[in-house]
Amino acid sequence: MQTKDKPISNTQRNKKATKRIIVEVVIAFIILIPAIVLCIYWKQLIINRIFKTILLKPNTEGYDAWLHPPTTITRGYHLFNITNPIEIVTNPTSTTVHVKETPSYSYSLSSTKQDVQWSTDNKSISYSIHRLFTRHPTQFNPSFVNDTGVFLDLVRAIFRTQFQAKAAQAFYDLAGMEAFPHRNAVEQLEGFTSDLFKSIQDKMTGPNTAKSGFIYRYNGSRSYNYTIKSGLMEKGQVLAFASEHIPFSFSSPDYYGFPIYDGLTFVPMLFDKPSLNIFQPDFCRPLNVKFNKVLSMFGGIEVHEYVIKLVDLNQCNDVNDINTCPELDKLDISQCISASLPENTIFLSKAHFYGSSNETIEQMNISGFTP
Repeated sequence: MQTKDKPISNTQRNKKATKRIIVEVVIAFIILIPAIVLCIYWKQLIINRIFKTILLKPNTEGYDAWLHPPTTITRGYHLFNITNPIEIVTNPTSTTVHVKETPSYSYSLSSTKQDVQWSTDNKSISYSIHRLFTRHPTQFNPSFVNDTGVFLDLVRAIFRTQFQAKAAQAFYDLAGMEAFPHRNAVEQLEGFTSDLFKSIQDKMTGPNTAKSGFIYRYNGSRSYNYTIKSGLMEKGQVLAFASEHIPFSFSSPDYYGFPIYDGLTFVPMLFDKPSLNIFQPDFCRPLNVKFNKVLSMFGGIEVHEYVIKLVDLNQCNDVNDINTCPELDKLDISQCISASLPENTIFLSKAHFYGSSNETIEQMNISGFTP
């Protein structure tokens, strides 16, 4: 027995097509709506997760990360060996100083925050920073301990400033006739003693006074004391600073007229901060850092590269805006090294005077710096 298929009418065909379209639209909405919502709020979700991680309050994940940062700090120190000391002594006014850079002496730096005290409202936090330098286990070549040369004797330079341009015989009787002594390079960092050092030792302040040495003075000591804001959007802004080594301190958040950060606390929302002012306690002043570009490092992690600017805080067109301060080739940090030093004795510059004008480099009369 045969049956004939009934022809499907256009109306039925249209109904089926309509139902199919409706089902497809519903499925599309089920898929697309969460995707649209996720796209809209994805950035905020990520930001909220980051904020939860970096929130600086007692007994939080952010506080634990702040106390024990997961990063490892490596510092490389370079000294400059003066290669023509006899010529300088023979004819000091016209002789160009020739220097040769030492290898990089690499040290691992562990910075821990101690003596932590919260304000009663948890809006600020006071702490001291302890720094411990150790020779880098792989980058510090054991043979470096045998390196010698003629290096600038900071102790002699500080002592020399107590005399006139032409020093009296008493200076040489106390400091020695040898203006450029030959010394061990690593000891200039890790600590050394001399007869001259012993004569001024009782004038030294702070811990670690048994020797002289850049790393030695800070190693293992409670170097600096900060009070910072702990609020989410202003975290790390410095309210007060004091040091065991130098008389410089301040206790007002408006001391500079613009926000400064401690450089030891993660600053949130970096993409909204093309320029930052980081207080550098070793030099008793804030240094301006300006965003330069994004780099891919550490296996593909994107990091921000900043360029340091040395600016004159006393010549700003607007005291509340560090970007209006003129940029300098070098900064006088004499008073940060010692309160007894006269001005323009010790300067801070970019490494090898990078970015300095030709006039500044020519005035230095030093050969061997390669920017």
